[in-house]
Amino acid sequence: MPRTQIGFPRLGSFGVFLRPALRTLGLDLVLAPPSSRRTLDMGIKHNPEMVCAPCKLLFGNYVEVLEQGCQVLVMLGGPGTCRLGYSARLQETWLQQMGFDFQAHTIDLGHFTRDAIHILRTVTSASWTELVETVRFALALVELVDEIEKTTLRLRPLEWKQKSARGQSDVDRLHDEALACVEALPDRTALGAQRDTLLRRFQAPPVDDSFTPLRVGVVGDLYTMQEPFFNMDMERELGRLGVHVLRSFWFSDSLGNMLQERVLHRGRNVQRIRAAEPYLSRKIGGFARDTVGDAALFAHRGVDGVVHLAPFGCTPEVMAHNALLTLQRDCHVPILSLSFDEHTGRAGLLTRLEAFVDILERRRQRGPGPPPQTGWRGVPSFPLSGLLESLEDRLGESVATLARLRESEGRQPNTGSRPEKERP
Repeated sequence: MPRTQIGFPRLGSFGVFLRPALRTLGLDLVLAPPSSRRTLDMGIKHNPEMVCAPCKLLFGNYVEVLEQGCQVLVMLGGPGTCRLGYSARLQETWLQQMGFDFQAHTIDLGHFTRDAIHILRTVTSASWTELVETVRFALALVELVDEIEKTTLRLRPLEWKQKSARGQSDVDRLHDEALACVEALPDRTALGAQRDTLLRRFQAPPVDDSFTPLRVGVVGDLYTMQEPFFNMDMERELGRLGVHVLRSFWFSDSLGNMLQERVLHRGRNVQRIRAAEPYLSRKIGGFARDTVGDAALFAHRGVDGVVHLAPFGCTPEVMAHNALLTLQRDCHVPILSLSFDEHTGRAGLLTRLEAFVDILERRRQRGPGPPPQTGWRGVPSFPLSGLLESLEDRLGESVATLARLRESEGRQPNTGSRPEKERP
């Protein structure tokens, strides 16, 4: 009996831990090839012009997956009012009109675990015991992959400081080899036996431990942060500039904190909501509130700067950008906002990153600025007292100006209507 093939689009290192987990249930993962210009051009051809670039890239991924002959296609939908959820339904229709025969399932990025379990129950006859073991294996894989990614982000600036004249990166090579080993793991027992060995590999490359890299937090849209083709390998470029990149989203944190958030009402997501409250008090769709909350948490941790990534024209991220302007003023942390679409050029992106890093280095040499204004439980908050004082000053100026105008009008003689000119 042939094994069921499940197609999935590209989303960072997602396929690395998804493939071995599905293999334990007798399912084969058909992962889209690395996104390329062909992928993007295919999405541009079949999607409306004003659709965001992630929708176009995902559509190209779907086509490339279905070209490999998979029977089940998993499509990504955005949380809340994100247009990605609406586009998924339209794209399913367009793919069928192109002649592809498949069974479509949509995963809401805001409720990933719930939708993933529902899909597994639909496409496989595995028992609950087998599903529980698969979930445990998947969680262990996610944790290991995230640990490899964190180690890579930490070592990359140290290595490039040591080997600035060398073109090849040993850390990047070890990263790719470690992920390939993780993808080949058969079960949870083998993972436990090889975990320490995989992580010890990163002790080999020579690094400059005396160098203290800049720390920059990355916030914004999930797809833009996770997909290196779309953000043009921004994390790697920042590492080459001597920056330790701190991601705001990790799959292990998102899945591991679910129990704490729902039962104990604490965890990373609860901290985000509380930190974003002074700037964005309610959820407006997409990842806007997470963006603002993560930026506030990064500012409280004392990072050197924050980079905000968003697709061009994404309404929730535009609203988040406006809130970040206030947060930047209150917390005294530089924030660089970058938007991406099919017209974004690599040279322009590198120029902006280099200029931003120069600003952060000069700021570090000048010394620390004033501390961020913190409120309840140490979370950066909006300075309400300063706002009231500013409004009071402006009101006083307006009253004084109005009084001067009335006084000047009172000094001028009231001549009434203009007299008619005498006739000769």
